[in-house]
Amino acid sequence: MKIDKGRIINDFIEPNKRQYAIPVYQRNYEWSKEQCVKLFEDIVQAYKKDRTHFCGSVVYAPLKEEQNIHYYIIIDGQQRLTTIYLLLKALIDLAENDATRELIAETLFNRDKFDKFAIDKASKLKLKPIKSDDNQLRLLMENKYDDIEKNSGIWRNYELFCSLVQAQLDAGMYVKDIYKGVEKLICASILLEQEDNAQEMFERINSTGVPLSLADKIRNFVLMTDVDQESLYENYWLKAEVLVHRNNMTAFFLDYLNTKVDGFAKEEDAYEVFKDVYRKGKYTNESMLKEILHYADFYHTFLYGDKKYGDKINSLLKSLQKLKQTTVFLFLFPVFDDYENEVIGLKELEKVLQFLLHYSIRRLICEIGSNSLRGLYKTLYARVFARTENKQHYYDTIVSFFQQLTSKDALPDDKTFILALKQNNLYRKNALCKFLLTAIENQGKEQLITDNLTIEHIMPQNKNLSTAWQKMLGEDVWQSVQEKYLHTLGNLTLTAYNSELGDKPFDVKQKELDDVKTKVVVLYSDVKECTVWNAEAIELRADRLADIIVKLYPIEQPAQTISFADPRYKEYTCDDPDNATYKAPNYYVLQGERVNTTNFAEMLRSIVSRLYELDSSIIEEMARNNERLLSWSQNVVFSYDVNEVYGDYKLGDTDIYESTGFSAAHIMYIIRALLDKYDIEWSDFAYSARSTKPSGKEEQ
Repeated sequence: MKIDKGRIINDFIEPNKRQYAIPVYQRNYEWSKEQCVKLFEDIVQAYKKDRTHFCGSVVYAPLKEEQNIHYYIIIDGQQRLTTIYLLLKALIDLAENDATRELIAETLFNRDKFDKFAIDKASKLKLKPIKSDDNQLRLLMENKYDDIEKNSGIWRNYELFCSLVQAQLDAGMYVKDIYKGVEKLICASILLEQEDNAQEMFERINSTGVPLSLADKIRNFVLMTDVDQESLYENYWLKAEVLVHRNNMTAFFLDYLNTKVDGFAKEEDAYEVFKDVYRKGKYTNESMLKEILHYADFYHTFLYGDKKYGDKINSLLKSLQKLKQTTVFLFLFPVFDDYENEVIGLKELEKVLQFLLHYSIRRLICEIGSNSLRGLYKTLYARVFARTENKQHYYDTIVSFFQQLTSKDALPDDKTFILALKQNNLYRKNALCKFLLTAIENQGKEQLITDNLTIEHIMPQNKNLSTAWQKMLGEDVWQSVQEKYLHTLGNLTLTAYNSELGDKPFDVKQKELDDVKTKVVVLYSDVKECTVWNAEAIELRADRLADIIVKLYPIEQPAQTISFADPRYKEYTCDDPDNATYKAPNYYVLQGERVNTTNFAEMLRSIVSRLYELDSSIIEEMARNNERLLSWSQNVVFSYDVNEVYGDYKLGDTDIYESTGFSAAHIMYIIRALLDKYDIEWSDFAYSARSTKPSGKEEQ
């Protein structure tokens, strides 16, 4: 590494026959108006006060030498360099004479007066930004102003500098004076040598200031040191970014990584996780980018649909999106892979997606917590298709699995679903509520566009109901009727007049709801026939609508049941810790994610690691306080002092020691207490175990 301090113009930009390329992995040019104005003011003051001005560092590395041009890549400083180039171009365009114009132009362009070096057109400009900016900069330098994108940062800041320069000219300065101010800019020039690690340097530089996104870091990692970076960028990265859209890249990479690793990658740790995946998988830059593009193609389909899959698939994916069931993507990646590899056909794929949508709707209606969903979908494919032969009965296997689950993630049956539809508060799940009401309205007739419609309570929400409503509901019971039925399916409809209907009496609402503008027919058919709106009427309507929904979202039973039961193992919860006695575990399930294990001490260590990743502060506090997790036990479970714990197992890379030398039942009590600490329901945990009871002992 060679470090110098010198003038940006004289020592860095002006020397002939060199070009500074902004690598494809760098950000677009994005300096703000405020940053440009500040730099310009500093330049003017540097000239007026005849003093130098330090404007930061420029880190660069040699790339190649061709046609007597020395090519370098800019690792840090591209924003400042691009900004100075734009200012110099503004100075050329506003220069008072040819001599000044020529002086500044020689700074910007590689000179070859006698065509001695055969410098090609692309190499004449000393700065080569990333592709989108490069196109705009070249158009600017070639004076093709009409062809420039007027909303680009290049054009915006060029115009800004023109106005700033003109203001100084009007005040009596000359272009040559401002150029002298630019010449007074100095920087720390850091030239990396062959043995220097450009990637590490880039990460250190970008560890402060505006943080890089996860996608930025990954892009830099796979492109920075590759000699074919432009080709890889064009053929893979850019295509992936277009498919996913830049705003979705972080979410995409988190989902991608969570299909590759145990546990869950947090955004703040995801870059290190990615590098670990890259190294352990022995990827090349191209093979990694090829895989990223492959997953990005699927992700695009999940988010936006793709005509190659047909209307039915796209509609099902759109419905999952509307219901915010995006955690299912973790499972869909390998499922769509199976389709692409012709393991299943389009009809089978449709059936699987339809089941997942119907399962999601039933789960939402039955108010099954979502904490376990991510873990469930993350491990689902491996659990369902642990036996390769199960793929011969793809749909049957998936449905059989859900039907045999004993945890809260089990598939709600029709009876449970109908009861929840009629009794639960549907209104608070606004997106789901409107989705179902729309589905009811649109079944079997011309599709009604409901985007402009809102959810209306037939019995009003006002806690101080009018006398007319009180009498209709029952003067002695109206409050309890309102509390019980207000937000339930039977009392909800769609209307275009939500704000206008309010607390109006039932007969008035009836007439206004029966309006041609709204065009709501199915939802309203029984309401308009009623003479009174009370508990009985609401229940009758709920029965009708619930019956429609169950028929709209049935579960197609498997043609054959695929058994997931292992006769050696039985699944247990932590309700009765003593069940663990004389048992050997096979796996545990925590918040939907299944983890294999061989003994209870290992199970405890694994669970603690996952909880620590979830929230480290809880365990750290227990360790600091040498807290006895169980009131009836003298044992400390976590401590920073090895002498305080029962056993000397160390928690990961921390300084926390963990007790694990307990009986199976004691460990289950500890797990239960930890779940309480983390506000995780006991129903979010289960484990599978076989009996190891000695002969003559009764099984626990």
